[in-house]
Amino acid sequence: MPSIEETVRLSLPPDEAWRRFGGFGDVGDWHPMLRSVESEGDHAGARRTARARNGGTQVERLTDYDAAARRYRYVMEDTVMPVEDYTAEFAIEGRDGGSTVRWSARFEVSDENDRETAEAVRRFLRTGLDALQTKV
Repeated sequence: MPSIEETVRLSLPPDEAWRRFGGFGDVGDWHPMLRSVESEGDHAGARRTARARNGGTQVERLTDYDAAARRYRYVMEDTVMPVEDYTAEFAIEGRDGGSTVRWSARFEVSDENDRETAEAVRRFLRTGLDALQTKV
């Protein structure tokens, strides 16, 4: 089961970073690989539909949202990627007067291209976190 974790440091205090980037649907405002995101909110069971610039669509369901801890967890319900049992977490932690944003994912690959699939997930997470730095 591939497990990927990417992080980025931001100069923002963690509460401010969470206000700007921590909503379940906010990813559509800052991730450059996404064309649009529709979200049902920040409560367990809420879904978001993300439409990628390359035409792909995926549906994710929020399993846990903890604003006090500045983190949320979600699962992938529908995607064109060859993955199963995809779970992910997005979290913002305070560190040295700034923030560390951590985005991680675990999943099973449902075809023989496990290395390519894992790299595509890593690239998506990394691209998103790199974009956060340009927003600060």
